[in-house]
Amino acid sequence: MSFDKDNRHGLSRLRRALNGALLALALIFGALAVWIRLRFGTVTFDQIVTNLPIGAGKGIGNNALAVEVLVWCIAAPVALVVALALATRRLGRLRPRRPVRLVPAAALLVGLSVFLTVAGVPEFAMAQLSETSIASSYVRPAVTSVPSRPKNLVTVYLESGENTYGDASVMGANLLADLDDATRGWQVDAGLRQFEGGGWTMAGLVGTQCGIPLKSLIATEGFDFNTYGEKLDHYLPGARCLGDVLADQGYRSVFVGGADDDFAGKRTFLTDHGYDQVLGLSDWKGVDPDAEISPEWGLADSHTLAHAADVLDDLHDSGRPFNLTVLTLDTHEPAGVFPDCTDDAAVPMTTAIRCSMKAVAGFLQHAERAGYLDDTVVMVMGDHLKGTTDRDAFGDILRTQQDRTVIFRFHSPDEVPIGRDSADQLSVLPTTLELLGFGLPDGRAGLGVSLVGDHDLAGTALALDDADYRALLRAPSTELYQGFWAAGPS
Repeated sequence: MSFDKDNRHGLSRLRRALNGALLALALIFGALAVWIRLRFGTVTFDQIVTNLPIGAGKGIGNNALAVEVLVWCIAAPVALVVALALATRRLGRLRPRRPVRLVPAAALLVGLSVFLTVAGVPEFAMAQLSETSIASSYVRPAVTSVPSRPKNLVTVYLESGENTYGDASVMGANLLADLDDATRGWQVDAGLRQFEGGGWTMAGLVGTQCGIPLKSLIATEGFDFNTYGEKLDHYLPGARCLGDVLADQGYRSVFVGGADDDFAGKRTFLTDHGYDQVLGLSDWKGVDPDAEISPEWGLADSHTLAHAADVLDDLHDSGRPFNLTVLTLDTHEPAGVFPDCTDDAAVPMTTAIRCSMKAVAGFLQHAERAGYLDDTVVMVMGDHLKGTTDRDAFGDILRTQQDRTVIFRFHSPDEVPIGRDSADQLSVLPTTLELLGFGLPDGRAGLGVSLVGDHDLAGTALALDDADYRALLRAPSTELYQGFWAAGPS
């Protein structure tokens, strides 16, 4: 009898432990779902996968985000379950009926379902059922003619840079005033749309430099977890992107940013695609004694753009054609506000935008004073639209705006005719190459068609109606992306 009693007690303890574990997992999944929604709003599954530690780069971002996940999404739920278990033991327990025993399992099912929904898994799974592919619309970037004198290229990506910032009727003031002054007389395209499946920095870089949506390796057929780390020593190595084309034409390509350049695989992507040098936070810490560094992301834009100006001087002095790419970060949430640039704005992000635009304007004015604009194409564009969660600055305002567009303005030493007044980010690649004077087959590269000149859209993805075009970009295009991820470096 004692043996049976001990057995029953043992099974009871095991059942309680199992129920506690199920309830903890349910709370963890629920907390993760809430955290993702509050922090990032609507996300795609590919966005989550390409930013995980197992992806082609580091972690989920900065240390503050990692601490939030650990404390609020893991430690807090576990602590709550432990506290409930201890309280139950102290108060004594009634014999649970069967329906009550099912509560932890039901809670886990609900928590997991909510998490998967917020993580975009249902949409991802539905997209995998589509037999549509971008393959028939994709044109591998290829140059058909070259200019007699190569032009240099400078591209400045503005973190979360969108045109709404310049609308005083919405924002209360024109927050792009300094950028407007520095780009007066430039070609300004007010209709650059964020493409379907974009919305974060790496997607913006890949979309504008490779002309394709960024899709994770998980979406490809034949994916093997045993070789995941090995495969991700390279980032879309089978794709051909801007840096690859320019490297073949003798360009030296340099990237300058203020954040950790390994995050989300940025360094791997750039070095795989023609960039000779990638400079980020680790490079500036040792050489900038007055560096203003935020604990969340990195170096203030005022310092990053000053370093970029020095790099620009060196590149131009070399006499070799070059491609300089700069990425800002002050306007990433949380807003980067630094002692060297402050104002009395009630919202920190207002200050961050103004200060970032001031830094960018100073960089552009330096290039103009030095005479670099005579032989250099300069492009300024947002990497994606700003987030609109309740925790994002201006989220409530931006959610009410229709037809939000990404900042896109450029300077060319030559007069260039612009054939269309509207495009999305996937047409930036062919536009950039034609601005540099390179010929392209029908103005096409990737999925995009150049804005330069009057190119016929018939037979391209851009000829589809909006609904079909969005569906095309959502499609897994498995065979094509398997080639992008699996091939050796391009």
